[in-house]
Amino acid sequence: MKISLFRNISKSLGTRYVKYGGFAAVITVAVIVAVIFLNLIFQQFSPHIDLTEEKIFSMSDQSRQILASVKDPVKIYGIWQPGNENAEARDIAELYSARNSLVSFEAVDPDLHPGLMQRFDRDGNGVQRGSLVVEGARGFRIIAPYDMYDSYVNQQGQRQTTGIAIEKRITSALIYVSTGESPVVYEITGHGEYPLAVFQLKEKIEQENYVVKDLNLFQAAVPQDASVLVLNNPKDDFKPGEAEKLLSFLENGGRLVVLMDINSGAIDSVNGILASFGLRFDKGVVVEHDLSRMVGGNNFTLIPSMLPHDISQPLIDKGSPVAIQVAMGISVLDMRRRTVKAVPYLESSNNSFLRTDLQNDNPEKSAGDIAGPVIVAAAVMDPEYAQNGEKQTRIAAIGGESLLAYAVSNPANMDLFMNSLNWIQDRPQSLTVESRSLFQMPLRITLIHILGFGLLFVILIPLTLFILALVTWLKRRHL
Repeated sequence: MKISLFRNISKSLGTRYVKYGGFAAVITVAVIVAVIFLNLIFQQFSPHIDLTEEKIFSMSDQSRQILASVKDPVKIYGIWQPGNENAEARDIAELYSARNSLVSFEAVDPDLHPGLMQRFDRDGNGVQRGSLVVEGARGFRIIAPYDMYDSYVNQQGQRQTTGIAIEKRITSALIYVSTGESPVVYEITGHGEYPLAVFQLKEKIEQENYVVKDLNLFQAAVPQDASVLVLNNPKDDFKPGEAEKLLSFLENGGRLVVLMDINSGAIDSVNGILASFGLRFDKGVVVEHDLSRMVGGNNFTLIPSMLPHDISQPLIDKGSPVAIQVAMGISVLDMRRRTVKAVPYLESSNNSFLRTDLQNDNPEKSAGDIAGPVIVAAAVMDPEYAQNGEKQTRIAAIGGESLLAYAVSNPANMDLFMNSLNWIQDRPQSLTVESRSLFQMPLRITLIHILGFGLLFVILIPLTLFILALVTWLKRRHL
């Protein structure tokens, strides 16, 4: 009886059903083992794929270069309680620690580490929760939660977030903690200039490791620690001796960012300073007639073309347009020092012109108007190539203070100004680390798209699955 039982079992194991069932079981076990094995491998190497359009969770090439140059230990602290962490800040900070073993990231509960918080509390106001602290051999930099995002206040008084600036802030902090240097930017005052703080730029400049101070040229000479001067559309003319101080600063390798518009009372004085460096602000207003280069159909609010230059190239690569209202023209002079190199980096279209008679309200080109394209921004280097520690004068000239006025709502305007400032200071490491835009283009679906998606998801995919199921059933039916 036992022999008969074993024979029946042996016979049943040899049936077609058991063979196919056993094969399926082996395949299932093999798949489970493979998934477990691959999961263990992925945990070791932590691979990730950034599917966001702006590559929010990917590191830029410039950040990787700066990170590779870090030679001393750097610690990044996330100041938050467990469960209240900033997931975006944590993920981006961990990109830095994954690429350089000298950089580490640690989440710190401020309630459990009061001593550490006191060390970072420079002004006695406490370290805001949600902040990142980047600490290196030469100091530390605190990145507050509101500094991690680009935003502006709309007409309803609501704050709108336009981009993620976490990588930009961490990379800037790495530069600071690695060098401990903060170049000084002097903002020229005393002529009715609008302070950079009005345009929220002072804070942005300081976030780029600059120190911002005021300078009245009538009362004092240019300080020895001045790295860059910023002249923002002086409404009144220079007083005696001021132009000479500014010219002397430039002739000795000084750096200047200057913005002017038609309402400035110092155009002639500024042109006298810039003449030997090959630039001149033209008294007139750019009138644009290319609809693709106009904002809201306004002939006086243009989207200038960007010409290749270190200042504009990052925005060209990113496809970020700037906007300038009532722009002045700039001429590159033939009569200039032989050592000077002057390069335009913004200009209007071929369908534009420079209106020189401001009393003329004819929207079309008239006699005396200068045909486009009109240069709106230009950069100067003197000498063109610096050698053996030679001081190199650099000037960035922009024909429109409105570039800063639009910077509040248009991040590209702010990026262009900051790129101009960084190029002036010869800080290429800060030129390409841009914020990641959160602007999403609306999804536009046409009737053809609707019919195509309907055919795919309602007919083709269900029909394909039905045919596969039918074929499988027919094969198993004959087992």
